[in-house]
Amino acid sequence: MTNYKSQTTNKLQYTNSKLQTNYNTQITTNRFGHCNLYIVCILFIVICIFNLPAYASVKEYDGVWFLGFNLHTNLFGDENGKVVRQAVTIAVDRDKIAKKIVGDDTVPVDFIPPGMEGYDPSLSAYPHDYAMAKRLMRSAGYPLSDDRLKHITLLMTDGEKTKLIVDEIKRNLINIGFDITKTVVKYSDTKLWEKELTSGKYDMFVMGYKAGSVGEIFIADKSTGLFHKFTCFKNTTNEADQQYFDRYSDAVSSGFSPDPVCKPGPEKAPTTLELLKPVFYSKEIANATFFQSKRVDILIEELSVLDEKLRASRQDKFEEIGRIVWEELPVVPLFYITRL
Repeated sequence: MTNYKSQTTNKLQYTNSKLQTNYNTQITTNRFGHCNLYIVCILFIVICIFNLPAYASVKEYDGVWFLGFNLHTNLFGDENGKVVRQAVTIAVDRDKIAKKIVGDDTVPVDFIPPGMEGYDPSLSAYPHDYAMAKRLMRSAGYPLSDDRLKHITLLMTDGEKTKLIVDEIKRNLINIGFDITKTVVKYSDTKLWEKELTSGKYDMFVMGYKAGSVGEIFIADKSTGLFHKFTCFKNTTNEADQQYFDRYSDAVSSGFSPDPVCKPGPEKAPTTLELLKPVFYSKEIANATFFQSKRVDILIEELSVLDEKLRASRQDKFEEIGRIVWEELPVVPLFYITRL
């Protein structure tokens, strides 16, 4: 019989194998200290899609990878900060990052991914236009030769695709006068990443945020025909009889039945509130941009208690948050994270 330690090892091996197939760096989901944001690298933060399998159906998204601005800096947070953020957004080749580097056909406009509650297809994409970006920088008081642009710091992790994306951003922003110095944290060093991300000492950072979890793990027992969640330790299974599934429906379609002792249920669908609140609510520690909007805070607080059945009202409130984020640009969405 397997013991719990062996079962844990098997689960991590399965999870790492699955994530390594789909991703080559990290996922940040909503567990971070007391506000529930954790970093999973082949469980953790700054996610890059890698060799995603082909899907016959429309992709499901539950997260977004983005470039974040530190709004406590003069460059991005003073009276001309919004104009500078617009210039950076227009200078970054998001189409190339999403399609060429990541390999996804959908280039983000709304922070909320298509298919999730509150997605707003009416939002217009910012163009990729160096000339316009340069004009905006000049209007904000930053000519190309301005020394204040020559010491820009950016925090990132060391995933292979992360490096490619950041190198592309660096090349893009040279065109508007930015000289970026990168600080690279090993994606396996989660404590250091959390410390650096929340320190406020970097001008910019790149990371991915994912609603919900990285996915449930279900363990099936070939000898009994039953399956349970990994987190249920009420019974054990012979290692040779174990089969792993990442979806409840996959275990059922393979002929297994829910264990009557552990009583596994279908995985909970990720929610838009889980995606937005940690990143944009002013009181969340995961709000690494230090974005503050009284209106966004009010909307998030209302959505936290609003009945899920009131779909039209919820949609309106999520769309309003999306429009505010689109206008204020505390972040630049780069690509959507595919739901595992």
